[in-house]
Amino acid sequence: MPSFNPHAQTPGRPHAGRTLTRRAALTLGGMFLLTACGSAAVEQKRPEGSASPSGSASGTASEPATASASATPSLAPALNAEDAERLRSSLDKLFADGTYPQYSILVTGLDGGLTGTATAPGDLYAANADAARVPASTFKILTFFTLSRHANLQARLTTRAVRQGDALYLVAGGDSLLGAGASDPKQVVGRAGLATLAEQTVKAVAAGDKPTGAMPVYLDTALFTGPSVNPGWEEGDVSSGQITPIHPIALESHTVPGKSTASNPVRPEDAAVAAQQAFVDALNAAGKEPGLSFTLAERATAPTGATEVGSVESATLFEQAQHMMLESDNALAEVLGRYAAIAAGREGSAEAAQQTVRQTLVDAGVTVENLVQADVCGMSLTDRVTARTLAQTVALLNADERAEQLMQAFPLAGDSGTLADRFAAANSVHARGFVRAKTGTLYTVSSLCGVATRPDGTRLIFAIILNDLGGAEALPAAKERVDAAAAAIADRSSAPSASADASAGASAAASTPAPATASEGTSAPASEVPATGAAS
Repeated sequence: MPSFNPHAQTPGRPHAGRTLTRRAALTLGGMFLLTACGSAAVEQKRPEGSASPSGSASGTASEPATASASATPSLAPALNAEDAERLRSSLDKLFADGTYPQYSILVTGLDGGLTGTATAPGDLYAANADAARVPASTFKILTFFTLSRHANLQARLTTRAVRQGDALYLVAGGDSLLGAGASDPKQVVGRAGLATLAEQTVKAVAAGDKPTGAMPVYLDTALFTGPSVNPGWEEGDVSSGQITPIHPIALESHTVPGKSTASNPVRPEDAAVAAQQAFVDALNAAGKEPGLSFTLAERATAPTGATEVGSVESATLFEQAQHMMLESDNALAEVLGRYAAIAAGREGSAEAAQQTVRQTLVDAGVTVENLVQADVCGMSLTDRVTARTLAQTVALLNADERAEQLMQAFPLAGDSGTLADRFAAANSVHARGFVRAKTGTLYTVSSLCGVATRPDGTRLIFAIILNDLGGAEALPAAKERVDAAAAAIADRSSAPSASADASAGASAAASTPAPATASEGTSAPASEVPATGAAS
């Protein structure tokens, strides 16, 4: 296989990948890139609520690793004065009861609200927008953005088997969504199967010099470096399986196949060794007829001159990132964060992943004031992000020429991912299909960040973060409040009038095209999970 080049480019625009659920894509046009957000004229005044990796990858249709704006936006205000006032009034009323004193909200036009100057509209609504909050899984937006800036999203990660003498080496290439069985090209999880790799390997070994005895199978995990567990994770979250030691090779996102559910992930003691054992088992099954046998050996780096005897390729990086965002897969976020660091020329460690996220935001002009990082998945209660940082990052994703594809990675209200069962209350149900956003949930956190489409086709970027909720019993009400706020931003707290929907015309049709066909996944990763507790 050719060696992986994270910056490889070929002409043409990539098409959207197949994902776990059917979804309607928000068609998000080009816009002006953010510089920095300053004070907004309409801000609500409130007190503060407190280089190539060792594994290979290839892509059939690659894309630019660095984004650029595709068009200059209109400088007209995102909302007229009447609509802006109605939005402010609706959001004020939702939080006037003081139930959630530790909250942040920022709403801007699709350009992200640059500086509030004469040449660009300012924030439409801001409450504690620059306060440091625990973001939970909305942090994954920053990781997704970082990956999109450094890696070829159409690349596939290659897991290889190489032979040196009478020894085999299973070489990790960053694919943590491996299946134990045959490769399944219709799936994201299990696109690359270890049984298929074993069949290739046995065929190659049987056709060459026969080993004198059982062949040891070593495990090469040199792609990732440093500690596998972030010190910022709660011990209870690790022991319960909500997060787990991270490796560059694993079955079904670091879970035990057939035993995990989204709310109760079952983790192997060592996910990399579990994959190695599954490969050895598949080798022995495939090797019976030609009289070959294989045994588990220790971790070791494959010799430089070893001969490749088999390889399997993962789903594309975009498909994996989309899975990570839709299902809020914590382990996969950590894997992709390390991979983004490698693509940016750093080592594949947790520390390098965090450094890469921060530097990517800085280079893109996103404010990192009050940004505190303990991981790249959002599980840590030490993480701190502002609503402004989140909103600016979403604005940049929408400024990318691949915006339509990138935004398909965000769950759609009432339709896909972690928002499939949300927006069910009377004051939010009419926003189903019109809010595309990443969720964040811990026992003490409920957050939501993305894009809301109003009845006239106007699209607004928003970030909402609630902290200090008090425990699991408070989560349902907090989620409903967040959903209601997003519905108000979409101007869909109640059913829009027929005339309003009709006036949207082609704009609304462009915002919500027919759902894309999706392949159904088979994994059961940990998704939105509270710290030190079960999933909600």
